[in-house]
Amino acid sequence: MATWRAECWLGSSAGRQTLEVQANTSIGANEQLQRVYRAEQISNIREVSNRSIGLSGGDTDAKIWLIAVVGVLYLLVTYWYVAIPVSVILGILICMGRNEG
Repeated sequence: MATWRAECWLGSSAGRQTLEVQANTSIGANEQLQRVYRAEQISNIREVSNRSIGLSGGDTDAKIWLIAVVGVLYLLVTYWYVAIPVSVILGILICMGRNEG
């Protein structure tokens, strides 16, 4: 869901205010401003933050996982001559451990 900001006229007692609402579209934001804040006039409505898609916004977990995967791939490509024998030995040990019990 996106955050929308608009300049709204709330009547002579409150005057012009800058308000923010959460909505999927600008039409939904406009409806919320009218319904919740009873805005008489709405102008300059704009999206200030978008919903989190991919690696945008506060999606830190995805960024950390991406960095980890890229780091592991880099290490595998750089040290493949060490990674392959170690993987084979670990695989053999794991298989032997499962077959014992």
